[in-house]
Amino acid sequence: MAWAIFHRTIHMNGAERTPKSKFGFMAHASPVPQEFPQDFIDFAVTKGAAEQVPSPSREAKKALRRTKRA
Repeated sequence: MAWAIFHRTIHMNGAERTPKSKFGFMAHASPVPQEFPQDFIDFAVTKGAAEQVPSPSREAKKALRRTKRA
């Protein structure tokens, strides 16, 4: 899983991942790093909606996962 900061809301449906995929992803704009699959992060970066950031430390990940998101 990769981490990114999203500057605007973005959605990727299953067909944009792979032709027969049932899963899509949506991220809301937030200054807090969010964790998603690498292919979704790459998609968001190419669309200009996000910037990839390094994975936080183990303690920071726990704290980020406990916070409420947008």
